[in-house]
Amino acid sequence: MAGADTKTGATVLLSSHRARLLAVILVAFGLTTFRLDFQSLWYDEGVTAFLARQGPLALTQWTAGDIQPPLYYYIVAGWGALAGWSEWSLRFPSAWWITLTTALMAALTMRLSASRSAAVLAALLTALHPLLIYYGQEARMYAQLTALGVLAGYLLVHLAAAPLPSLGAWIALVVVGVAAVYTHYFAVFLLVGLALAFTIDMFMQETRGLAMKKVRALLLAGAAILLFYTPWLSALFGQLRNDRSYWEGTLKLHEAIAKVAIAFTSGEAVFEQAALRLLAGYVALTVAAASLLWRSAPRGRRLLLYAGCWLLTPVVAVLMLAMTIPKFNARYVMEALPGLLLIWAGGFGLSTIGQEANRPTAQDENVGAVHNRTFPTGQQRLLRRASVLLLLLGFFYGAAGWFFNPAFSKDQWRQITEFLRPRLAEDETVILVSGHAWPVWNYYAPDLPAVRLPAIDILDVDAVLDFSTTGAVLRRAFAEGSGLRGAWLVTWQADIVDPNDVVPVQLELSGREKGQSATFHGLGLRRFTGFREHRFVVEPPIDVATDLIFGNQVVLRGYKAMDNGDLLLFWERLPFAEEPTPDLHMALVTTTADGTPVATTPERRLAGYSYPFARWRAGEIVASHLPARTWLGADEPTPGAYRFTLRVFDMNDPTASPLPLADGRPEAELGPVEVQID
Repeated sequence: MAGADTKTGATVLLSSHRARLLAVILVAFGLTTFRLDFQSLWYDEGVTAFLARQGPLALTQWTAGDIQPPLYYYIVAGWGALAGWSEWSLRFPSAWWITLTTALMAALTMRLSASRSAAVLAALLTALHPLLIYYGQEARMYAQLTALGVLAGYLLVHLAAAPLPSLGAWIALVVVGVAAVYTHYFAVFLLVGLALAFTIDMFMQETRGLAMKKVRALLLAGAAILLFYTPWLSALFGQLRNDRSYWEGTLKLHEAIAKVAIAFTSGEAVFEQAALRLLAGYVALTVAAASLLWRSAPRGRRLLLYAGCWLLTPVVAVLMLAMTIPKFNARYVMEALPGLLLIWAGGFGLSTIGQEANRPTAQDENVGAVHNRTFPTGQQRLLRRASVLLLLLGFFYGAAGWFFNPAFSKDQWRQITEFLRPRLAEDETVILVSGHAWPVWNYYAPDLPAVRLPAIDILDVDAVLDFSTTGAVLRRAFAEGSGLRGAWLVTWQADIVDPNDVVPVQLELSGREKGQSATFHGLGLRRFTGFREHRFVVEPPIDVATDLIFGNQVVLRGYKAMDNGDLLLFWERLPFAEEPTPDLHMALVTTTADGTPVATTPERRLAGYSYPFARWRAGEIVASHLPARTWLGADEPTPGAYRFTLRVFDMNDPTASPLPLADGRPEAELGPVEVQID
């Protein structure tokens, strides 16, 4: 039979429940290690592989300038030194952390609810949750952060129930808290949420004197965590000042909340529209579980207190920070997910299996507490079990998408290097755009050196390529004495560093594209040949100069028709452009020289979509690349003379009125342009 600890209210697991829990833990381990090395590493995991193989000093120096603290990398480095650096080995620590989280969630739920069935259900929901499976198979720190958060929560709940302060437990809490904040910066928000729940719990459950004593101990523990974190504070504040891995702008709060809700319910491998349709059901189940907990006073309300603070505090804090620094991903708040799992497990698990949660524990009898529950009817038990079944069906759907739907594959770096290795000719090299992807490239292809454009170590959204920055590098790489006359262009996040297609334009100007049909998820691959050093340009290659000013905002400096039929327009932002900055778009209509309509280009931004007018610097010449299929309406256009009319307007203007030229005309007429297909 089960016994109850009169100090903590924790119920001892029966042997049958121990067997179920062990089975669930084995399921968690099996799922997180299932096809663990099936997917290629993606960029972030490549960074893990790179850093873990550095010495401690180099690792620490890198992370001081990166967006994550170093503890996770230290652990992977130690593990890799023993187990090697294969994909499986790199990802195994995350699988282990999620397996540990499964066991810890059972222990935490047991301590909060004194319910064996709720504890087993918490473990089951953790083991099968698609988000936890996903990050349990990724060589990043989010699984470790989640496990440390659950361990910190368990220690705090233990300390809340202990009649006297326990020095050993407080020291353990400090150690876990320090480990958490050295794993991820946002761990501090979870620790604050847990501290808030602990403080409220103390003043609700304990005498004022004992509550004050425990809260003072909590404050001392927090001060100790801060003290041990002091050496890293300069790196933290430096990162806040200098991080340029995100675009300036305003966070779309509703979209961010939706992404968190989807991740916390369906994981990372369900299409957004399907996940949104499922979301209403998850919300209803969550409200039902919270309602059941509220009616299950006092244990249910206490569990709801901790779960609510756990779930809401990190999410709200990170979203508030993102309102100032608009860099956000749902994985940044994954540490809050156990709060939601606690609500589901507590609400549906207290009486799902057996009825032990309805019997008052010894502690409740000692303090005179009375559960406000009656034994559930058969219908009520059926509804709870049906609710759990619905949750699990949703989890299976999300996990199946991750394991078996190729649409959710990670970027295929392994596959692209395997494809290129036997096909790379002696006079060819690889051009890597963006150059900051080199850690994952070097993991798979250290024998295939690449020209990096731009040559940055960490993503910088301001490192946008232009003709001057690319021309000099390409001239050196393909100098006459190099023996290189061709290249395979591998692109990843090119929309950030090369939104205006400067690199492929340079390669087309110097040589010719040689078609190839292979495709790789998340990556682009093109092949060029026939390069000549002198054909790479270091200035905008304007053939026909113009000086057309549109609305005192932007001037068209000229244009060029390339030998493959593509059209280049060259723009410059005027220094006295209006504020707030307009979102300038253009409309272009092409005709033959005699006026026969040829094509109407869909309205688009002046340059690349991810390089809006607001990001242009005054005096910067920005290229707009219009492929032949866009402005001439054909991939293989007919050579000849063409004309085009050009209209510029502000997309923020509801009327989309054209910006007038200096003479008042609403659009410019340009040409003839001689298109010669070479």
